[in-house]
Amino acid sequence: MRRPGMMGIGTHEPSDTTMEHQREVYGDLMKSKAIGAVRNRSVGTQVKAKHSMSLFELILVGVGGIIGAGYFLGSGQPIRMAGPAVLLAFAIGGAITAQTIGALNTLAVDHPSPGAFKTYADAYLGKFTGYMQGWTYYITSILTIASEAVASAVFARLWLPSVPVWMLAAAFALIVLAINAFGVQNFGLVESVMSVVKIAALVGFIITIAIVIFAAHPATLGRTSASSSLTLFPTGISGLAQSMLIVIFCFAGIGVFGTAAVELKEPKHLDRGGIAVVTILTGLYMLSIAALLWIVPYRTVSTKASPFVQALMTAHLHTLAGILNAVILIASFSVMAGSVFSANQILVSLGRYREAPSLVSRTFGKRRVAYGALAFTTVGVAICIALSYVLPSSVYTFLISASSFLTFFNWFIMLLTLLAWKRKNKGKPISKLAFGQPAGTYVTMALILVMTGYALVEKSQRLGFFACLGIAAVIAIAYLFVRKQAHPPEA
Repeated sequence: MRRPGMMGIGTHEPSDTTMEHQREVYGDLMKSKAIGAVRNRSVGTQVKAKHSMSLFELILVGVGGIIGAGYFLGSGQPIRMAGPAVLLAFAIGGAITAQTIGALNTLAVDHPSPGAFKTYADAYLGKFTGYMQGWTYYITSILTIASEAVASAVFARLWLPSVPVWMLAAAFALIVLAINAFGVQNFGLVESVMSVVKIAALVGFIITIAIVIFAAHPATLGRTSASSSLTLFPTGISGLAQSMLIVIFCFAGIGVFGTAAVELKEPKHLDRGGIAVVTILTGLYMLSIAALLWIVPYRTVSTKASPFVQALMTAHLHTLAGILNAVILIASFSVMAGSVFSANQILVSLGRYREAPSLVSRTFGKRRVAYGALAFTTVGVAICIALSYVLPSSVYTFLISASSFLTFFNWFIMLLTLLAWKRKNKGKPISKLAFGQPAGTYVTMALILVMTGYALVEKSQRLGFFACLGIAAVIAIAYLFVRKQAHPPEA
């Protein structure tokens, strides 16, 4: 859920000198064709797409870049809210994600521009909307970094139970921020490997639980979790609706796919990649949760630790539980590192557009590190992590709920942008993922509004909503002071 692009549609092309400077700035980071490369060509760079990514690499970027600690840890909450109906919730989440990716694909094919979410909003909905989306993407990145740090701390407490969450979260965040401060070579390769690791972890979990189930004595299968509760909607439709906020959080990283789309060697295969990403992602989520529910009754699924680790512990596979916990912890670092880099690039780009203080867009040293942006991001992450000291028992719920509400806003804007694009481009092809046009887009937008309303019924999620309202108000008021000086950066 990240990296809105900043290159304006219809603006002049960057000069050769500018292009050479950008290559120097990002060095080896721009050479990778996988997730890291996509992130490195995010909003702050006016770099033409190289069209060097294969369809397989795009699918890897999409699936691996979306799966994060939010799913491995946060999925416990929607399971408790909806019970077995959470499987339907993830199916609905997959359909909504398909519509959103369809909107991105449609715009990306018509206006190929690396990470151009903000650009599309600027062009079709006005500068204020583009400004709001740019800043909300940045805030969402900050919340993602903090939530991943807190999640990593929760995973680490399996081995360090006496160390406070805030202390571990701060340590993990500092490590990742330091890595970004000194610059990283081969970052894209590391990101790619971590993506494979996360996918393999889910596949391995599904296979392991399947073996446990089929290896069990037939007489014991009747006492499994699945047969102990045959009610699909134990908490009613309202429980299903309330669970959707966190379910969407598990899909929120589709910005990675949107940014990667313009790198595809053959743009005509973009829809094929999008369909594969949505299908694989939704399938992995639903199969892994179905396996989990077969071992652990939904009423006892943990919301304080990874429910997948809990399932392996319940199946007396303690060694595998420890391995999975370590894999998730390591994978969380890759998500944090990528999010820090992305957040900085978004802020640098906002600075170049004069929609943020100019200090954040200045770079220093041979690697051209934007220390101003990094310092700004560090302060934001520190504030969020400080909440884990003030609100140790509810900080993670706050972070992911706030991030999800902002994701709702950004997805709504993306769908609204598609409708505005259609009015000006009648007859042009639309992505197959944006099925049932125009009704599909309208229904998806209506679902987002309904899900927002139902999410507020859950008391634990209201704080995140009101925090988002406050953040949006501050961003909107700030626009009154920057609108006269804001303009696209010069080449």
